[in-house]
Amino acid sequence: MSLLISAGENGSAAAIRLCRPVNICQDFPMLTGFVEEILDWDVPDADMARSLAIKVLPSTTPCLIVQYRESMRSSRRYLDTNLQHRRYHSIVTRLDTGVATIRPPGPLGAIIVRFKPEASARFFAEPLRYFSDTKVDLGDVFDGHEVGLLEETVAEAPTSSARVAAVAQFLCAQMCECEADPMIYRAAACLRNNPSIRVHRLAADLDVSERHLLRRFRGAFGVTPKQFARCVRIEKVLVERAQGAAWADIAYRCGFSDQAHMINDFNTVVGFPPERALLPPSVEQGLTAGGPGGVPIAREYFYW
Repeated sequence: MSLLISAGENGSAAAIRLCRPVNICQDFPMLTGFVEEILDWDVPDADMARSLAIKVLPSTTPCLIVQYRESMRSSRRYLDTNLQHRRYHSIVTRLDTGVATIRPPGPLGAIIVRFKPEASARFFAEPLRYFSDTKVDLGDVFDGHEVGLLEETVAEAPTSSARVAAVAQFLCAQMCECEADPMIYRAAACLRNNPSIRVHRLAADLDVSERHLLRRFRGAFGVTPKQFARCVRIEKVLVERAQGAAWADIAYRCGFSDQAHMINDFNTVVGFPPERALLPPSVEQGLTAGGPGGVPIAREYFYW
């Protein structure tokens, strides 16, 4: 999900349109069961792009990114660690912990594909833990020649629809017939639907032992079912807060025993309590915080 939290000068949201969502069911039905969302981040004006700050929060969904303008710059902060990322172009990644902040150095253009974690094995030979809190070049995941052709096609496409179609067609061509460890991906789907389910109950529903479930789930996702469910609850908290719900109501609706439980989980996964995690970058860094070229933050987004 993406959310505009500060529209910039005069509060005008019409000044910029960062995300162009795609109707997957209508336009690419073959991807419906596997892809959560496809977006086109399209900001061709260099000055406008440099004034953006995009704050990325943890999610259970892996993302594929294909850029068609200047390569992004970003950083990731978790507790006392502040890591500056190398510039990257086309990657697969999944943010499990911390907060990443993107500050475009120039014109921004990127197709973002978010996969359903329980269906990602149809595209990736590697388990999802391979992409956890890191950025893996797309050429190391798929055939490098085919990735190069994809990047050329996307960069030369005349419209957003054509760019998205090129990426969707690439993904359809990469889909494999086999499904790795279907029991584990069923478990992930159950947890995304009901993160409050107990692990022993989930194991019983799947007709496996709890120990067997824990071992295979960690092998696939790099986290335990309990840790995965914690991240799902945090995703639900973000959605509820974006809709204006009060913290006490959010804690109850999202399956926490109380607000203290919710705050503790945020500290563990995000590295900050909820209110701090949801601070706009301009508030956190100061309105004159230097982006590329010293451009202050004028427009801000959350993405998870």
